[in-house]
Amino acid sequence: MFAIALALLVLGIDPQAVSLDNAAGVFIDQPGELVGFAISFAVIAYFWWVHHRFFGALGHIEPGLIVLNLVFLGLVALVPFPTSLLSRDPAAQGAVVPYLALLALIALVLVLLLLRAHTAAAWRVPPPDGLLRWLVAGWGSSAAVNLVALAVAFFVPVAGLLLLLLTWPIEAIVAHYAPDGYSDWG
Repeated sequence: MFAIALALLVLGIDPQAVSLDNAAGVFIDQPGELVGFAISFAVIAYFWWVHHRFFGALGHIEPGLIVLNLVFLGLVALVPFPTSLLSRDPAAQGAVVPYLALLALIALVLVLLLLRAHTAAAWRVPPPDGLLRWLVAGWGSSAAVNLVALAVAFFVPVAGLLLLLLTWPIEAIVAHYAPDGYSDWG
């Protein structure tokens, strides 16, 4: 699903709309499309990495995890659509708000997957005592940043997009203060 979503992102870049009179034509003629592609590629790749590591830590899968995973994958499959809106005008509220709303929802479902795996004792090796709250804090920080970015985007859409950049430093701060073993899980 991740590979398909990543591949579909390129369809937002229209080669017919690029002027061939200039070597930098694609950068001049479709800057919004390139920005949308770059942002969404990074976001989907990040979600893929977290999803990959998460399922690598599971010892078994139960129906609740399957349902949440299908919801998660369905939401990831939707990313190319709001990306196409974002590509049309990365400063428009009608483009940025749906995009950030979808990213926030995906991040929240990831946290739900984590909590469900813990509740169902689905781990191959359970996380050490006390580590779950740090994992929820790390994964939840992504959801929190997305929700704050969404709220800001209602007033200043570009600022909402720029707030996405805080995801990685905030997660790095959580990782810095987390106990040993966090990097193996988070």
